[in-house]
Amino acid sequence: MAQVISAPAFVSSLKNKKTMERVIYDNKPEVLTKVGDGSYRYAWDIQPITIEMDDMEPIQQYTAYEVVVWSPITANRITQAVINAVWPLDYEQKLVNEYNASILGVYSEEVAKGKIEEYKSFLVERSALKAHIDEDCAKLGIK
Repeated sequence: MAQVISAPAFVSSLKNKKTMERVIYDNKPEVLTKVGDGSYRYAWDIQPITIEMDDMEPIQQYTAYEVVVWSPITANRITQAVINAVWPLDYEQKLVNEYNASILGVYSEEVAKGKIEEYKSFLVERSALKAHIDEDCAKLGIK
């Protein structure tokens, strides 16, 4: 049985990303689980946690982020579902526009540096997330 708790998104520091919910599992979840209605649950950042309560032995559980992905399952579909769950749909376009405006001299030098850094941070974090998904897909034989 899974419980839901609020937690920050898998990626660490970007502004305007969505707040995702981590799911708590009694047992370690599979990375990809067939739901049975044509959809799958993809879980990532699976971490063990220990729950300690008064007068009880500590309980080992697991926490992860998860998204629903519809058949047919491909690495691109999983990546798209995860990225859309982590960031608003138009967020990357906003960053690209601000980056281009910075390069073209629309912003002051100080503001431009911040906009460029924000876009670079996004690219680094998205790249790390995509690498994690690609690694999972390779292990699962998903192309």
